[in-house]
Amino acid sequence: MGSKKYLYLGISGAIIAAVIILITQFNILPVVDQDNQQSSQVAFLDFSYDEANSDIKSALATYHINMTKPIRLSSQTDINQYCNFLTDPKKQALVTYCTSTELKDKQGFLGDVNMVGSPDLPGLVVVALQSNPMLTNYDDVKTVFGVVVNNTICQCWQNKAPDGFLTLSSLVDKLRDTHLDTKQPTTSTHVIALGNKHFKIELTTNDSGYLWKLLVSK
Repeated sequence: MGSKKYLYLGISGAIIAAVIILITQFNILPVVDQDNQQSSQVAFLDFSYDEANSDIKSALATYHINMTKPIRLSSQTDINQYCNFLTDPKKQALVTYCTSTELKDKQGFLGDVNMVGSPDLPGLVVVALQSNPMLTNYDDVKTVFGVVVNNTICQCWQNKAPDGFLTLSSLVDKLRDTHLDTKQPTTSTHVIALGNKHFKIELTTNDSGYLWKLLVSK
């Protein structure tokens, strides 16, 4: 129980609620057919929880961003409370395992990296980061997103230039500028293909400033 203590403190209800809303139209994980059998089109990612968490942690450390050791959740009670990211009950029912890590930069708590799926492989990576109204940790937000994309999708951004953006930083800048100009509660990219996977970034204004979200799926 003690090993889960920081998880319960680190993941705020507001962040989880916002991520649940985000994922409504994001196609991830296999569906279940009428006979309650898993579809043959399995959309699990091609890396393990340990591999991805270790690689992300090591890469972030070079930028002086600390990532905690993953908390591993497999009981249905814990998954329902802390890994309930999917509004589609059929897809959520396929989540039987979850890892969560907390991120801290020099300003303190930055956010969480969560991976959900089966005990063997994740089907979705969810990154949720909080910025204050002055966006003083904006560079760290971009750093985390870049590290996660490099380690869960590919290190191929410059060759692919998805949506015409030469860098991930320029895409995030465009999202920020659009959000601030339009003053909408939430601004997001569409689902973007990169390598053999997909990702989406969303920015939401909240009581603490701005909530940034990155989703990675097959």
